[in-house]
Amino acid sequence: MNNLTRKSIILLAGFFLPALLSVEVARSQDVGDPDHLPVDVMQVLELPAQIVSPMLFRSERGYRLKFQIFNTSADQILGFTYQLLLVDSSNKPRMRASRTAVLKLAGYESKGLNLQQSRKLKIKNGDRVVLAVEMVLTRDALWAVLNSREALETYGRGDYLAPEVKQALNQVDSGPRPNVIY
Repeated sequence: MNNLTRKSIILLAGFFLPALLSVEVARSQDVGDPDHLPVDVMQVLELPAQIVSPMLFRSERGYRLKFQIFNTSADQILGFTYQLLLVDSSNKPRMRASRTAVLKLAGYESKGLNLQQSRKLKIKNGDRVVLAVEMVLTRDALWAVLNSREALETYGRGDYLAPEVKQALNQVDSGPRPNVIY
């Protein structure tokens, strides 16, 4: 072997050996709870709230869900209910949690949220997390996804059928409107 060939073999070994070792070390480590996990979103376009860029982060007190919420209507959003579904590696639902968040979000605006999740939320290696908005409360209306649990579990298995959304008047928060005389 000439000197140039010997140097190139040493150079290649110097580049590839650490990469191969790091892959092997990563495979051998037992990852219990990941520090952060991307979240899949089941979008329901008929709702006035849309969620983008969700991510679960592990903190000292459990997991925190960070995302952006967009108000796609002219009405102010007062709150919403969402569901988190943990799906194992064989696409079987493992755990489902429903939570409510209160916020004031003006029409056609967006806001970043950071919500603490229950300590009972235990994410295992290989789990997927799916998020869906179940209900949205505006000043004038209540928007609800019918059969939201079944729709979310179906979406978690890899199928998607657009769920039915019903709208009802919000007779509690709406209050009297001022009369405008033209």
